[in-house]
Amino acid sequence: MARLCIADPPYPPAASVRFDRPGGRVVKRSRARRYYGDGTRPRQERPADFHPAAAEWDDPARHAALAQQLATEFDGWAIATTPDGISAYGELPEVRIMAWIKPNNPPTAHRIRGCWEAVLVCPPRDRRAGRAGDFVNDVLTAPSPRIGFVGAKPAAWTWWVLDALGYQPDTDDVIDLFPGSGGVQAAVSAYPTRLPLRPREVMMEGVQRA
Repeated sequence: MARLCIADPPYPPAASVRFDRPGGRVVKRSRARRYYGDGTRPRQERPADFHPAAAEWDDPARHAALAQQLATEFDGWAIATTPDGISAYGELPEVRIMAWIKPNNPPTAHRIRGCWEAVLVCPPRDRRAGRAGDFVNDVLTAPSPRIGFVGAKPAAWTWWVLDALGYQPDTDDVIDLFPGSGGVQAAVSAYPTRLPLRPREVMMEGVQRA
């Protein structure tokens, strides 16, 4: 039996360079206050889920503290974040970084369109070796759901993270630390009804043939 946690907190702020001054200047834009607090946003955009203390997630120390909390309180855990937010969590030697590719991610003002998000995963220690269960790819391609809730994850994302954690539905407890839309908990409940992963031997045979 293991206590597992999936955390999808407000993401760290985004940094960019503006050249309206000689030499440029670095500007940080709060994602936490924009999507969950009282920050500046387009007129037609509303916060997905209002939290008065959203601004605390603009501090990298808050994210580092979250990682330490999960490492202390749970046997295995996962944190969703952005590629530029990984550094906020500091050095995590036991953590694997996985990539969620979102093919339907909308373009932004930058010419290079960001189409992936990071997931920091720390499985229970007895579920990390290859002999402990099925292999899991560290990359998932799945569209982001369009349900009017910023940050919502598709069920395939939750199942992928559970697979990486070595989830055993008959014995493990899973805590969704930031419920949001409720999609993660719904996917956890639906996990036993989906098609099983291919056996480890089949996956190894495919690797050898490639």
